[in-house]
Amino acid sequence: MSDDLFKTPAVLLLEAGNTIIKTPQYMFVAASHTDEKHVRIYSSNANSGFKAVKSVRLPTDAVLSNTFTVLDTTESQVFLFIENHGLTSPFGNLYISGEEGRSFVLSIDNVIKGEAVDFEKVHSLDGTYIVNKYTKGTKNDN
Repeated sequence: MSDDLFKTPAVLLLEAGNTIIKTPQYMFVAASHTDEKHVRIYSSNANSGFKAVKSVRLPTDAVLSNTFTVLDTTESQVFLFIENHGLTSPFGNLYISGEEGRSFVLSIDNVIKGEAVDFEKVHSLDGTYIVNKYTKGTKNDN
């Protein structure tokens, strides 16, 4: 990316990145993990001019798969969906970040996914989202 028609020499920010997701506030880069079964996620934000690319911090129980989905970044936070129940599972977990887009915590587990993640922003209510979550019922449900 250049804002001076490439007059300034290019700077390598990260090696081995194979997917870039860019929004007005954030940039995410996926890089292959050494086991070649998972990806590592790196992020940067507009406050750093997208120049400080650092590894994201996820909870220790967040097992990365080979895919992730950035669902929303419009509220100065990032909603990140990770298919950490396995690629054949119809569920995944939803994580939310702080304003920098680097540290994530579990927001909702067992979010249902089909062709797409069941996650919708309610445009008429700032900061409001609807998520379809799977909850296992019991035999004694009335």
